[in-house]
Amino acid sequence: MISSAVSAIVEELNDFVKTKFQLDEDRVVLSNLINLDGSVAVKEMNRVIVSVVNIHHEKVGVPTKSLGLRAGDKPPIYLNIFILFSANFDEKLKKESLKFVSAVVSFFQSKNVFTPSDTPSLDNSIERLILDIYNLEFQDQSSIYQILGSKYLPGIMYKMRMVAIDEGLMDYTPGEIMERGTDSSLD
Repeated sequence: MISSAVSAIVEELNDFVKTKFQLDEDRVVLSNLINLDGSVAVKEMNRVIVSVVNIHHEKVGVPTKSLGLRAGDKPPIYLNIFILFSANFDEKLKKESLKFVSAVVSFFQSKNVFTPSDTPSLDNSIERLILDIYNLEFQDQSSIYQILGSKYLPGIMYKMRMVAIDEGLMDYTPGEIMERGTDSSLD
């Protein structure tokens, strides 16, 4: 569900950037900034790197009484996904990086609510996604890039609100619990 939601946003943003700058290739990629071994994750320069930096359980303002749940049903879990959009451009094109960050802001200003009806790549089980700018103080911004293992890049953080996780649709039956060291099939 999270992967589907973020991938749909990346695809829509990519289409917008390609149209805006008359490009033939994708310039927006979903990736870490740095691999676990410390190497740069995206080798191609001049890209907007989209990274999920936090997943937060939303407990405030979640409708629980109006969900029509039956006895024993679990309510859906609502998540906020914090997404960092970082412009990774080489030194000669630093000015271009600011154009691409501006394009990200322009895109979400024109379309910050995504539904399956207006976003074909969005999973139909997702009712809607709402993206809002999430302001970071200098210290927080510095900490995020340190945690990610990267140097600062021009970028902006968005909060993707209310991704509902509802696995109540799955039929899950837990396996038989046995005592340690015994095999109930031998009885």
